Amino acid sequence: RRTELEFRSAARDLIPEGSSVLVAVSGGGDSVALLHLLIRFAKGSRIRLAVAHLDHGLRRGSRADRRFVEKLAAELDLPCLGDRREVARLRRSGESPEEAARRVRRTFLQEARGRAGAGSIAMGHTLDDQAETVLMRLARGAGATALTGMAPSGPGPFIRPLLRLERATLRDYLQGRGLAFREDPSNRDLRFDRNRVRRLVLPVLREALNPRAARHLVKAAGRFREDALYLDELAGRTFAEISRAESNGVLLLEAGPLAQASAPLANRVAALALCRAGSDPRRVATRHIEALVGLAAGGCGRELHLPGRIVARRGRKWVRLCGKGS
Repeated sequence: RRTELEFRSAARDLIPEGSSVLVAVSGGGDSVALLHLLIRFAKGSRIRLAVAHLDHGLRRGSRADRRFVEKLAAELDLPCLGDRREVARLRRSGESPEEAARRVRRTFLQEARGRAGAGSIAMGHTLDDQAETVLMRLARGAGATALTGMAPSGPGPFIRPLLRLERATLRDYLQGRGLAFREDPSNRDLRFDRNRVRRLVLPVLREALNPRAARHLVKAAGRFREDALYLDELAGRTFAEISRAESNGVLLLEAGPLAQASAPLANRVAALALCRAGSDPRRVATRHIEALVGLAAGGCGRELHLPGRIVARRGRKWVRLCGKGS
């Protein structure tokens, strides 16, 4: 009962009454629990549900997962949109298998949402997934904004109603109701970063430091989020005050105010400027951001080559960001 109450509290903030939700169901415990909890939540709320499942074609047994999900949806009298897309064949140059699977899955889910006429896509990410994400980003040297972890809502139509619930709680919920789910053997494969954090790092933190380590990590991420949202809003206002877009696609930044701003604010303004100039946010690293702020603080005539074939040149008053050849 407590699990359902916690879920309802989160779902009410994310799912308007009378809306339509596409539920991403892999067949694993988290997504199956999400589907059953959403069904109970939807009763009396005029919320319409549909199921989506993607077979990534990455391992033996994936076809059986799809049959399991399609049978489950049929038993629950829900429409099911399924597809098979071989991630190994669709993987782009420089993409890790995990990145490729994530991109292909998101594309499929967006397309399925359109076919289902759904307003949002519910994902089965849990509190444990959030803690794992925070730890991985921390180990990779992410900035404060990245350390906030996954948001309950966004980007776009994606929602995560399970972020307050731990994986063990969901397993107890399924077991207590005799609800079946599939175990993905790839979740035990230590070649993947997330699995190493899940199976090697978090258990040590729980046993050696605090049994509630995952929950405390997520609470810390929530505090980071509050601070980051405030700084992001301030950076947006500052960027608007010190930038100027020219008709030829060139972006100008006033060097003095950028150089004199505090590091947390200057770095955010620089990151925003790089994205506005055309850099892919996924390719912009901390070193690029700090280099742009350093350029603003330096002398005239210096230049930087940045992601997205962006060139930043320091003039007397302005830093000029443009594509190569402009």
